[in-house]
Amino acid sequence: MKPTVTKEQAEAIEELRLRLSDEGILLSYTNDSLTVGDNKSGCLYNLDLLTLAAALINGYESEPTPEEKLRDYYEHIKRSRDERYVAGDIEDKRHNVGVLTGIRNTLDILGIKIEGVNA
Repeated sequence: MKPTVTKEQAEAIEELRLRLSDEGILLSYTNDSLTVGDNKSGCLYNLDLLTLAAALINGYESEPTPEEKLRDYYEHIKRSRDERYVAGDIEDKRHNVGVLTGIRNTLDILGIKIEGVNA
């Protein structure tokens, strides 16, 4: 079974694999030496040893970032808006337009740009 790791953890694993074997990564983890030097591997300590070992042996799924989750939600609402328009359901279409506008306005207020949403 492939465990799910964060994007940051996936990047840390790939960075470590450039210079260590999987066994070396596990040894560094158990010796508390993953963060020696200039790397960002400390996030792997948020995984327990068995989960890290499973990720190294079986591969892993990368958890979508909050930005990716929002982009997927935004695309879902856009599809729903279009379906409601084709179906002649103007009220639901207006609702979905309001949701899309709210998402874009919130991101603009926060100064966040997400490709495919407001960038």
